[in-house]
Amino acid sequence: MAKLHKWSAGFVVISLLFAITASGKELTIQDDAVRFSLNHHIEYFLDKDLPLDQILQREQWHKKHNDSVLNLGFTGQSVWLRTSLTIPEPLTRQWYLVIPYPLLEEVDLYILRDKQQPAIYHTSRQETENQRERAHSYQVALPLPRDLNGQVELFLRARSATSLQVPLELWREDHLLNRFSLESLYWGAYFGVLFALVVYNLFLFLSIRDSAYGYYVLYIGSISLLMLCISGVGSAWIWGGQPLLTRYALPISTALVSLFALMFARSFLKWQEISSRWDRSMKIAAVLAGLLIVYTWASPIHGALFAGLLGTLVIVLLISVGLAGLRAGVTIARYFVLAWTTFALGTALYLLNVFNFIPVNVVTNHAMQVGSAAEVLLLSFALAHRIKDERARKLAALRRQQLAERQVRDLEMQSLEQAMHDSTTRMPNASLLNQQLQTMMSQNKQVALTLVHYPQIKDIASSMGHRLAEEMFCQLMNKLNHTLAGQDGVICLESRQLAYIAIPEFGSAAFLIDVKQLEGPLEPLINQMVGNHDISVHSVRLPVFMNLHCGVAVAPEHGDSAEILYQHASAAQDRSESSKVPVQVYNDEISDFARRRLNLVTALPPAIEAGELELYLQPQMNSTGQELVGAEILLRWHSPRFGPVPAGEVIEIAENAGLMDLLSRYIVTQAWKTMQTLQERQLNITCSINLSVQNLTNSHFVSFALAGIREHGIPMNRVIFEVTETSMMHNMDAVIGSLLQIANSGCMIALDDFGTGYSSLAYLSRLPIHELKIDRCFISQMASNENDLRIVQNTLKLARTLNLEAVAEGVEDNSTRELLTQLGCHRLQGYLFARPMPLEKFCDWATAQTTN
Repeated sequence: MAKLHKWSAGFVVISLLFAITASGKELTIQDDAVRFSLNHHIEYFLDKDLPLDQILQREQWHKKHNDSVLNLGFTGQSVWLRTSLTIPEPLTRQWYLVIPYPLLEEVDLYILRDKQQPAIYHTSRQETENQRERAHSYQVALPLPRDLNGQVELFLRARSATSLQVPLELWREDHLLNRFSLESLYWGAYFGVLFALVVYNLFLFLSIRDSAYGYYVLYIGSISLLMLCISGVGSAWIWGGQPLLTRYALPISTALVSLFALMFARSFLKWQEISSRWDRSMKIAAVLAGLLIVYTWASPIHGALFAGLLGTLVIVLLISVGLAGLRAGVTIARYFVLAWTTFALGTALYLLNVFNFIPVNVVTNHAMQVGSAAEVLLLSFALAHRIKDERARKLAALRRQQLAERQVRDLEMQSLEQAMHDSTTRMPNASLLNQQLQTMMSQNKQVALTLVHYPQIKDIASSMGHRLAEEMFCQLMNKLNHTLAGQDGVICLESRQLAYIAIPEFGSAAFLIDVKQLEGPLEPLINQMVGNHDISVHSVRLPVFMNLHCGVAVAPEHGDSAEILYQHASAAQDRSESSKVPVQVYNDEISDFARRRLNLVTALPPAIEAGELELYLQPQMNSTGQELVGAEILLRWHSPRFGPVPAGEVIEIAENAGLMDLLSRYIVTQAWKTMQTLQERQLNITCSINLSVQNLTNSHFVSFALAGIREHGIPMNRVIFEVTETSMMHNMDAVIGSLLQIANSGCMIALDDFGTGYSSLAYLSRLPIHELKIDRCFISQMASNENDLRIVQNTLKLARTLNLEAVAEGVEDNSTRELLTQLGCHRLQGYLFARPMPLEKFCDWATAQTTN
């Protein structure tokens, strides 16, 4: 108890002595004290490089009247400080002049008596730290002489490349060592946590190869280097005796912290997948950090200033990115925002302290360390939460995979069932048909493969919608299946639903016949089976009669394998289409025809290049048949190898072989030359030229054709482009766009073969038509068939109502001409007047007509 009173009394005496001495300019040092603050006893001024003798002559010094730390912010000058000490008795213990700001690079201490030189004592930071007996402190600690006593003056010169703070304290050695031990515990715990986080995240990075963990390890390493500079731990343990290293290490470590923080944020939040704008901003900031590292080697003093500004910019950017991540629904971004907000608060306090905006104290000096520790812990929580989320996602994905596998197993039978059936009609498809065909052929049975194609189905799908076409096709297949069910020899493909037909593709059907079970010829029986089925759908008021093309191949006569049989049945179907017969059984002529078609496809491009294809002209007369008013340009190919090739076959070959653009460009080029010749011969008539559906769906071809008219100086109103009704059924919007382009140029458009389609009235109002051409099938029979006559009469009335010209094709006798003249048909065309003829012959014929 007495000992406790003794220590209390001593503490009161020391406190009173400290209070008394604090009120004066001089400070009295007692050896039994442990620490003195000199901040309110100093005078200072800034200079560049004045020696001590000139400093002693200076009379005007700045005085401090409070105990705050001298903080001069960023300055390139040195600062001189002076204070007076009174030491009544020689010091028996070692004392140190301590400056608790480790970023000072150069410190020189001079002790004088009565301002008289030379100095009785001089030391510096570098000299002190180079000695083996250097002070154990994380601050600048300059030893005082052990025999120092009396009244002395301390002159201190300090310089720093960063902010210039000079807090002055006197510490007794034993107390300084205790403080060093305590701080070692603090910093050991701090760097121990960072090291543990580095090891843990490095292990995760090496395990899962996620770049976010790699960048986080580099970020913690950069933070550690920065803290070594700021705290003085680096000077105390690593680069002691080299205080100038901090000048480079501080801005470089700040730049590295900024760089790896940006890279970590980009990888952690996956911003390259969320927002290109934020990702670009982080890339720009990372480039600035790299430039700062390079710049620091050239100018470390300015690099420290720029490092502070860059750090502020990066912190603001990262917090903004985190908030944007929260708005984007990234859950783990909340840890990110909280971590960087904590670090931002600590850094802000420290930087405001460094730039001399707020007073220096324990809180501001250590705010950045506390903020960085909290930040790395929160970011570690975020990474742990990320692992948890990824694990949850993997478990959810595994559960979904297991569910999907169960569903796959449940649907295997259904999938196999669907693989053997058509999705539209639910009838067997080609796979089931092929299995049955191969089974019968392996049993050496005589089986007929029949392929039926309904071309109108796809036209209806293009013009009236796929849904209606599917409904009509399903009804058609049900009727066909019902018809086949009652026929002898037709093989049932599936007994469960009594399916006799298979659907190889939309718009086509196929079935098998056991030929030996038939009692009559094959072709008439098949013709009777397929027939022309009429179907009626609720959205179509009148029944629709479906045309068909049917090809038949019989095994083993026409093929000993399913593949060859399919090939020959398909060839017979093509021949059915080209020859306009409903049913065609395969024969050797079809093979010859197929070979001819292949040879024609090969020969067509060279024939175009050699000019073998010619243009013929067929006259168009006025309503009375007396005056030439126009001509239709027609294609003719007189091949030296194949002889005359019909124009329809040439067009069909070109369309199927992808040569239509080449052929059409050749035709229109020759047509413009022909019209130019007519114009030179004073035959100022219109000329009609046919366009295919491929021409109308190719906007480049239309532009090419119109450019050729202008180039040859042909009046636009003398050119008539003829299009068929069936071409309207393919890509209606593209066709109408091309027709509008033609009409806007001044050329005219004629609707050819009018009346043979089934949907022209629905689209007639949308088309820029100038002329209707009535098909020859109505004109040739109108004089003897009342129905054809009424169709022609109504068509002419429609033309007059719509203010269109009408052209009659196929006028071959005078009675037909007279009827058309009475009905008011504008133009007449047919063999009655002339057959198609070459250009020179046409010019001679036209001249003869004019003279007559």
